[in-house]
Amino acid sequence: MSREEQRVTLKMIAEKSGISIGTVDRAIHHRGGVSAKSQKLILAIAKELGYRPNKFASALGRKRTIHIGIAYPEEPSEFYHDIDSGIDNAIEELRDYGATFEKLRYPSQDPRQALERLASIDPTRYDGLVVNSAGPPVASRIDEIAQAGVSVITFNTDAPESNRLFYVGNDSRQSGLMGGELLSMLMQGGGNVTVIGNFARTAPFIDRFGGFCEFVQSNALNINVIPCSESHSAPELAAQILTDLLLRQPDIGGIFCTGYSSTVGAATALKKMGRRDIHMIGYDVTERTAQMLHEGWCDALLYQAPYHQGYQAVTLLVRHILEGWEPPQKRLIVDTQIAIRSNVSGYIRETPITPYM
Repeated sequence: MSREEQRVTLKMIAEKSGISIGTVDRAIHHRGGVSAKSQKLILAIAKELGYRPNKFASALGRKRTIHIGIAYPEEPSEFYHDIDSGIDNAIEELRDYGATFEKLRYPSQDPRQALERLASIDPTRYDGLVVNSAGPPVASRIDEIAQAGVSVITFNTDAPESNRLFYVGNDSRQSGLMGGELLSMLMQGGGNVTVIGNFARTAPFIDRFGGFCEFVQSNALNINVIPCSESHSAPELAAQILTDLLLRQPDIGGIFCTGYSSTVGAATALKKMGRRDIHMIGYDVTERTAQMLHEGWCDALLYQAPYHQGYQAVTLLVRHILEGWEPPQKRLIVDTQIAIRSNVSGYIRETPITPYM
């Protein structure tokens, strides 16, 4: 991302000027208590960097301290690295303005683990909660937390049947439709395909699988979908599942993976079996999946901008609490993008910061 596309922050001005962020904040917003020399330097650097006043940051400086909980999995760590980076950058920007944060991690994307973690928290400790919800199984707990007066939003996975305020993340059904269309384009002669996912009870798996089947059934009648399997976010299990299927039915010609772990596992199995004749559409861009793409074990990767999801979810919830900001719609969709060998490097460790207005 180019310098011009980045949002200039008070922290960036403070670092360049060598002056504390608190002093920079007072100078930018003309609150006094800043020497004429420092004021002049700060304003000059702000102009040089192209800083635009952030109404949100200004509001934060005048409000009470709030405490935000952020609940999301630890594994697969390579995928959650980018979500974690987005969360960390949001925290770094917001903690100077009266917001404190607590990460409430749980082991994996298993809905049971998400529910167990949410059940363990005391809602009275939080003003807001950002939840990687794992889908329908946690909806009732989200409702209980919201009824306790906590502002709750979801990100990465949604629970639309709950009383969450809004959602930040992909449209998983659209991603499934894209996977179906891409694989259909690659398999012009038709044939058998299969779908491998992580946890069958999570919203992303359900919606991506549904979107995939919807496209194939409506637009590619020459393609037959073999019953899918869930890999429980374990690449080694996904590899074994695919290996067993290919030994039983070697005429599989295409694979759609609905998540990172299934993508890694499926590509590992294809590589071990030497099956370059099989087309595969994978999910999530990391250094590992990008390498598999370059080696030709998958044809394309669907990219869901994890950094952007983490950053926006935290920032927008704080903005809602302190400013009363309301989203233009209840689902703030981060567009799914297609990474292929010629452009995949641009998606690795991507850090877009484009605020919703």
